Amino acid sequence: MNLKRWSKEDSEFVIENVQKLTISEMAEKVQKTERAVKLFLHRNKVGYGRQVKRNLCLELIKIRFVHPEYFSPTKKFYDATGINQVRWWHLYHGRKQITQDEYLAIANHLKISLQEAFELRQLNLFTEDNE
Repeated sequence: MNLKRWSKEDSEFVIENVQKLTISEMAEKVQKTERAVKLFLHRNKVGYGRQVKRNLCLELIKIRFVHPEYFSPTKKFYDATGINQVRWWHLYHGRKQITQDEYLAIANHLKISLQEAFELRQLNLFTEDNE
């Protein structure tokens, strides 16, 4: 396999096809190992695999930080929200559904008003970008 750095084309290919192809198919296409592809996805905070229909955790982060990759949780965040690291990354990547208590704890910690948090949870029936 290829031990060179990730090219821009390879990076874009993996990010664009993460939900369309398997890890092994992407690895074969970019001539990297499966582990290299998984580590790339992890480093770039790109979720893969089964995901929830609507990732409310990520949407909360986007309210406070326009680009969610700017947010890096600390020990104080985990202590304040009562969410451990494993659970957090499952929520962030959309592998598990967020509970109401977790949702409120994250909103409070990020100083998002209850009004904003409540509006975020509402379904937008009249927007074009709904699935």
